[in-house]
Amino acid sequence: MEIDNIIGQRDLIAQLKRLLSLNLIGHAYAFSGPAGIGKKTLATAFIKDLLCRSSDSENCKCLSCRTFNEGTNPDFYEVISDRKSIGVDTIRDLRDDAAHRPTYGSRKVYLIVDAELMTVHAQNCLLKTLEEPPEYVVIILLTTNFEALLPTIQSRTVNLRMAPYTDDEMKKIICPRYPISKEELEFILKFSNGIPLNAIRMIEEGKIRDIRSQVFRLLEKPDDFIHVENVRKALLDNREELSTVFDILLSIYRDCIIFKQGMESRLINSDKKDIIKSIASSYENHNLFEKITKLEGMRRNFNYNINYQLGIDALLLEIQEV
Repeated sequence: MEIDNIIGQRDLIAQLKRLLSLNLIGHAYAFSGPAGIGKKTLATAFIKDLLCRSSDSENCKCLSCRTFNEGTNPDFYEVISDRKSIGVDTIRDLRDDAAHRPTYGSRKVYLIVDAELMTVHAQNCLLKTLEEPPEYVVIILLTTNFEALLPTIQSRTVNLRMAPYTDDEMKKIICPRYPISKEELEFILKFSNGIPLNAIRMIEEGKIRDIRSQVFRLLEKPDDFIHVENVRKALLDNREELSTVFDILLSIYRDCIIFKQGMESRLINSDKKDIIKSIASSYENHNLFEKITKLEGMRRNFNYNINYQLGIDALLLEIQEV
C-alpha cells in the first residue's frame, strides 16, 4: 500500500489500512491538523490506495495508479482555491462530476484542500452530496480547523486528526534530505513543534537563523541602539517576520525559566545555553512569567489591527526593559 511509505502517524495509518483491507470505506473523511503537518501527503497516499485496482502489490502499475502518478486519473478530482474562499459554484461543479460513474474502478475520490475556506453556501451545497452520496463517491477534506466547518458537515465526516511527529520521526524526514549539524538539528526539532514543513522552511529559507541571532543580540545588548534601530526597520519592512520574532522571544524567556529550574536538557535553544544563562540571571522567575504574559498580549494586539509602527516600538521597548 502507498500509505506504508508514510513516516509516522502510526495509529492513523493502522486505522486507514484496516478500512482498506476490510473494505469499510465511508463517504467522507477530514484530515485535520496544523499547517505543514503533512495532511496532503498522507491524504494523497490514501487516495491512491482507494483508487488502486490491485492494492496488494507494491509499486503498483495498474492503470489507475499509473494515471494517478501522471495526474491524469479521471476518477480523482481536486478542489484548490486560489482565492480567500471556496464558493458555491466550485462545489456545484464537484457535484455535477460526482453524478458520473467511475471510469476505471469502483470509486471516485474528491479532495477539497483548505476546506475551512468553503463559504456557508458552498458547505450547504456539499452537504446535499454528503446526505445522499452515490455509492462510489469518497470526499476528503483537508483542514487546519475541523471545528470551523458546519456542524452538519462535521457530523457526516470522519475526522482523522494528525498528531505532531516525534523527534525520531522528524529525523527520518529531515536527515536524508539535508546535511545539517547536530546542534542545528536539535534546535530545529524543538522549534518546529513536530511539524515537518516548519523544519523544512527553517532549513531551506535560513531566515529564522538570522532572525534568531538578531533577537539574541537584542536581549544580550539592549543598549545597542544602532542594532535596535536596524531591527525596527527590518520589522517595519518585513511584517511577515513578526510572528517568528514572537516565537523566538517566547522560546528564549521560557528557556530562561527552565534553566532557572535546573532542567537544561529541555532547553529549546540548547546551543545558546551560555547566553540563556546570562539572560536568566537578570530576572526573577515572576519577571520572566510577566514577560511571557506581556508578549502574548502584544501578539494578540497585532491580530486586532493595532497601529503597526507603534506596536513595533512597544515591542522593542519591552525587549530592552530588564
